[in-house]
Amino acid sequence: MERNNNPPPTPEDATKATEEQRELQDKLEHQNEDPEAPAATQSYRQIPDES
Repeated sequence: MERNNNPPPTPEDATKATEEQRELQDKLEHQNEDPEAPAATQSYRQIPDES
């Protein structure tokens, strides 16, 4: 009995994101950003502690 140990080849497009996937990923990465927020470009170290 012969065994085939070679898995089927990966489809070429399986490793490339579609335009829809890129748009969704971009939305997910930037979902909590507000460009108009005060101190949006400052880190927590640059904002004074008010406690």
